[in-house]
Amino acid sequence: MTVSGSGTAVGTAAQDAAGRRDAARALLQQPILTAAHDPATFELVRRHATALRSLFSDRLGYTLVVEDSFARLLKSPLAPTAPARPLRRSSGDEFGAITYTYLALLCAALLAPGVGDQVLVSALVEQVRVDAAEQGIAVADTVTERRHLVAALQILLEWGVLTETDGSVGDWADGDAEALFTVTRPVLTQLSARALHDTTGPAELQASPRQYSPRQLLYRTLVENPFTARTDLDPATAEVLIRERSDVARRLDEDFGLVLEVRTEGALAYDPDGDLTDEPFPGVGTVKQAALLLVSKLVEDADPAPGTALHVEGAALDEALRELVSVHARSWRGEYVRDLSALRRDVVSLLHRLALAHSVDDGLLLAAPAARYRFTAPERTAE
Repeated sequence: MTVSGSGTAVGTAAQDAAGRRDAARALLQQPILTAAHDPATFELVRRHATALRSLFSDRLGYTLVVEDSFARLLKSPLAPTAPARPLRRSSGDEFGAITYTYLALLCAALLAPGVGDQVLVSALVEQVRVDAAEQGIAVADTVTERRHLVAALQILLEWGVLTETDGSVGDWADGDAEALFTVTRPVLTQLSARALHDTTGPAELQASPRQYSPRQLLYRTLVENPFTARTDLDPATAEVLIRERSDVARRLDEDFGLVLEVRTEGALAYDPDGDLTDEPFPGVGTVKQAALLLVSKLVEDADPAPGTALHVEGAALDEALRELVSVHARSWRGEYVRDLSALRRDVVSLLHRLALAHSVDDGLLLAAPAARYRFTAPERTAE
């Protein structure tokens, strides 16, 4: 006997599951969503808001705020040893203290009583300078300072806090042309995961405000980190990985479309589509090219046993980078060719964020998964 409508019900359930997974993936990639900036994705998140709140709270210990005009996924700090994820300029360079200062000043200026739903860039910048002076923060109208200010404005545009209604940040940066922004004010109070007025310093902000179960700790680590070494897991969390491996794998797939791979050295939850990452690797640019070539060279020279970490002394690391610079000097950024220490700093920082290495007192310790990355020269066809 055929039950009428059963196929439709199954199809609807599958569509709901796929939509919820797409919305969850979108929030991991962009924890701040506004209706004005990305209406289609925001509507998808709002449609599945109830299920998403439960998913993020139960699995990861995160709080999801969904209002009429925005959605904000508020994450809790990971372990102090977890790779840092700083804000970046459009060039890929990390924000420094000055750019973060301008970002904070801009957010404060946008919350000032006289600022409405729209604001001119000239008025906003003037408010920033007034607020900075009141707080004893020195700012100057120089080319360098303006670049920091533009980078902070571009982040607010990327988040959807600001929308360019008439003119653009680029026009203003190039020649003082006026620009009009539309402001999504409600999201400003949700930018920080914790209230700042009663905190005593950075250490308190980085500390987790709640306790997490071993299951939540494992799930958060797998979702947020490129690779999790067994040695970085406490005994209770490692036991969850062993005992509940099948359930964890199923949930990662259902929730985020991630595939769990567990090996002797640790665990990796990867995205087969290659979309769910904030740090594509391998990739373009001097630092990513140098990191790939460096890892490939170090692994090839040492030929470590499968599944083992590789210790590289500082002198050997510098020598390997020096050889790579001599070969690629014409195609790599001049500042890195001229300054080996800067190249080493940024390459090591990248490898740390990717969980492929971390610094030790006398050099670098490459994690076992680094051996997977081998540079392959493009094939040349006979002419």
